[in-house]
Amino acid sequence: MEDFTQHEIDLMSLFRILIKKWYVILIATIVFFGIATSYAYAVLENEYTARTSMMILVSNEEQTSEQNFNFSSKLKQTYTELAKSDLVTYQVIDNLNLTYTPEALRNMMSISAVQDTIIIKLTIVTHDPKEAMDIANETVSVMKSVSTQFEGFDNIEILDYAKLPQNPSGPNRLLYVAIGIILGGIVGVGIVFVYEMMDKTVKSTFDVEKKLGLRLLAVIPDYMMEEEIEKL
Repeated sequence: MEDFTQHEIDLMSLFRILIKKWYVILIATIVFFGIATSYAYAVLENEYTARTSMMILVSNEEQTSEQNFNFSSKLKQTYTELAKSDLVTYQVIDNLNLTYTPEALRNMMSISAVQDTIIIKLTIVTHDPKEAMDIANETVSVMKSVSTQFEGFDNIEILDYAKLPQNPSGPNRLLYVAIGIILGGIVGVGIVFVYEMMDKTVKSTFDVEKKLGLRLLAVIPDYMMEEEIEKL
């Protein structure tokens, strides 16, 4: 019971410390808010996303429509890897006279197969809207061209060409600002606690008992002699 009471007193003391030093937390929050806002709106560039899609059409007269569909579905993973291959990325870079490396181009690219369909979606994210559109369209065109070089893989049909993005898709600047506010509050609380831990002055009866290791028997109240004299 005594340990629980002491623990409760410690929590109340910590809470009172935070209330007393509220301005430190506020200043730290404002500073981090300013840093995060400046970084999000002055440093980060807009990102633009262009999307295109393809269909894998396998037409084998010796197989049923269901068999052709199942075979097309199995080829989706093959074509997603084809899009990221050096064979495709190098050709896209050459055709568009880009300065990116194949690895940089792959990092801009997101390609996925739509579940239970024969459709593959390709997404390109860059800082230039026209560049995003051009890369997306050129990639699917190169994939279609390259696939004809391999027997049995000449079955890509472009479903949708990418259009010019009108609005930026990122970054999420409000998220950066929110993170800045949270970090500022955490840092402010940390500064207050570190300051209190380094402060060795005696501020309460608990501090006296802790330093001396003895039970406090009595406390002399704060007595203002001047005020009592004036009352007389």
